[in-house]
Parts: sequence; structure tokens; C-alpha cells
Amino acid sequence: MDKLFVYIDGRSRGEPGEAGIGIAITDKDGNIVEEISRLIGRATSEVAEYRALIEACQRTLSYEPESVIFFTDNQRLANRVNGVFETRSPHIKHLIEIAVGLLNQFPRWRVNYIDRDANFRAPRLVEEAFHKSIKAQMTRERLELVLQARASTLSDEAMQRLIAYAERLQEEG
Repeated sequence: MDKLFVYIDGRSRGEPGEAGIGIAITDKDGNIVEEISRLIGRATSEVAEYRALIEACQRTLSYEPESVIFFTDNQRLANRVNGVFETRSPHIKHLIEIAVGLLNQFPRWRVNYIDRDANFRAPRLVEEAFHKSIKAQMTRERLELVLQARASTLSDEAMQRLIAYAERLQEEG
């Protein structure tokens, strides 16, 4: 591929809290090449932003573009990665080093700050990751309630079979 545009966002719910990343990779005509929407565990929003950039670099490298422009609505991230500002935080400094190491594998790259309204794809993908997580949690909770209600009506023998089956499922992964 000749040129790719990559929109990134990272956010947490709580500082730190459950965090997610959103990445939208498009070609020069604006067509979606790939979208990434996933939770990354517990982190601050700042760490989530850098993790989004790192994963975006890793995914984009596989397309072997001649030129890549990364877009973020985090001006501090753009300035730090571009060498305009430094950070005193060793953890953030380490994430920047990883990101710049990956960025330097591209023939040409830039990280540009854009207004949040212009970076609409990536934040939407972060929200999708949170939504999927909430939906999965609600499904698990509902299943637990149904199982509790039904388990009380089982005979001892049926309960033992159910427990053995659940243990096998747990062992399988």
C-alpha cells in the first residue's frame, strides 16, 4: 500500500480503570482497511492512548505502506512522540520509546493532532469495546441468576452431574 491514515484513541473508565483502545486504518481514499476495538485491561487514559498508538503501529506495519499518518486527539501524545516535549514519567517514557521504535520502521511517518470531532472513528471503536464488555457481563450475570434458580430444583444426582460438567468446561478453557 502506498499511503495509510490511522486514527487512534485510548480511554479508561476510572484513573486507572478498565481501559480500551480504538484504531481505524484507512487508505488514501478513506476506505476502511481495518478497525480494532478492544479492552486492554486496567490502565489510565494516558497509558491507553500510547497503547493504542503502539498497537496501531504493529498492525499497520503488516501492510508495508510507504507513508503513514497517525491521527490522535491527544495533543500531548503527538508532541511527545514527535519530540516537541519530553516526559518525566519513566513508564510513559518507556511507552514512547516503544512507539517511536515502531514508527521508525516506516519509510515515512507523522503523528498529527486533530480535533476530537475530526477523530470520530477511533473514539467510536473504544466505546464499542466498552459496550461489548458490558453486554458480556450482563449476559454472564443473567446466566448466573437463571442457573441459581434452576439449580435449586435439581435432584442431588442431577446436581452432581451438572457440577462435573461445569468442572470439565472449566478445565477446557
